[in-house]
Amino acid sequence: MAVAAAFGTLVSLQNNLRLIYDHPNYTFELEQIGSLWDSVCFLIDFIESYDDSHRSRRETAEALEMRIVRAAQVAEDVIEAHMVHQIRCGKKRSSRFLLDLQKATQGMDYMRRKASIVSSQSGLSEPSTNSSSSTKSTPLLTSSMVGFDDILLQLLHQLTRGPLSRRVIPIEGMGGIGKTTLAINAFKHPYIVQHFDVCLWATISQEYSIHKILSQLLSCVRGSTSGTVDELRERLYKSLFGLRYLIVLDDMWNLKAWDDMNVKSLFPDTNNGSRVVVTTRNANVANHLGDCVEMGFLDEDNSWHLFCQNAFAEQQGCPPELEETAKKIVARCKGLPLAIVVVGGHLRKSPTALAYWENVAQSILYSTQIDEQCLNVLSLSYRYLPAHLKPCFLLLGAFPEDEQINAQDVLKLWIAEGLIEHFDNRILEKVAAGYLWDLHMRNLILVDELGL
Repeated sequence: MAVAAAFGTLVSLQNNLRLIYDHPNYTFELEQIGSLWDSVCFLIDFIESYDDSHRSRRETAEALEMRIVRAAQVAEDVIEAHMVHQIRCGKKRSSRFLLDLQKATQGMDYMRRKASIVSSQSGLSEPSTNSSSSTKSTPLLTSSMVGFDDILLQLLHQLTRGPLSRRVIPIEGMGGIGKTTLAINAFKHPYIVQHFDVCLWATISQEYSIHKILSQLLSCVRGSTSGTVDELRERLYKSLFGLRYLIVLDDMWNLKAWDDMNVKSLFPDTNNGSRVVVTTRNANVANHLGDCVEMGFLDEDNSWHLFCQNAFAEQQGCPPELEETAKKIVARCKGLPLAIVVVGGHLRKSPTALAYWENVAQSILYSTQIDEQCLNVLSLSYRYLPAHLKPCFLLLGAFPEDEQINAQDVLKLWIAEGLIEHFDNRILEKVAAGYLWDLHMRNLILVDELGL
């Protein structure tokens, strides 16, 4: 996390310094500001280069990076405090400000010298100047069902055949196994869209709100989402009555959520073949609701196919010199689709040097717990992110879990927090959009036409 904090703080300080250059009416010591600017630019390059070249020694870099964070924060506090003072009191400078600015400049100069020593000892090469803006046009296969064609056909059959009475179909499996992907593929299947009069989707999650769930469902039929829970219940029931509907309740963690929704009185049963699909990682929930569709792990062949689909989308399969190491990586993902897709997305954006891939293979440790193994792969993907993307990715945690996020809100937040670097005359929104696309191409976020 230290590299994300260091990079984010430095870029934010750099943006404030740029404001000073663009507004000469600010009364700053331009010589000191110029020194600060040089130190900030040097340290940004250092963070990017050191993080890219020494990920295996992350622990040894933490202390230095946190010292850089503190020095940059001190400088930024001094700059911002003086800006506020000028707005309130005019152009008059205080002697205290000049002293604080001198100390902040000296602190940044000192960190620059420390970083310079580390650079010379480590033999770092000059960082790439366009690393943060590189993108590829490879389409992301976010809804691929490699290895699960039979299960998809099974689900489609259950949705369109069988009793006319309303039927609940649970999809059960561990986190990352592909439950939501299976539900999406069925939900958007042309045959399903034609078969049902209306298809509705709501995400439950571990912490849920009945009002929010009802609002999600009503928004699918363009119904009003204002009012009390009882009013929304009645409105949804009337909207569905007489229609053959498909409702997906994604990511239900426990039976309490099912009972709180009171589904039997919420969704009308008019014997027309309506269906309710529930995805859950809880076997007790699945067994309680009905005959479930069970999601298992991918076999060796399908794991390899899914990996190649994500790691070599622009090429004709795996290069021969990487095949042995690539198969080692796939084996360590243990057939878990989420792990395979994430590590494949990371390697698609990574160097094709054998040593680099071997390092990735060693980083995916064996584990007795599959959940721990998946977390390890996701952690690996974060550790190998370029420095400029780390603070942006972490800031996505400010948004609610399991909800669609408007992409413009993300871009505005990144810019407001000062995380987006200026590149010549490029518009900040376009640079931020490039960051977003990069995270998308690494399979760390899902993007559709409406949001994330």
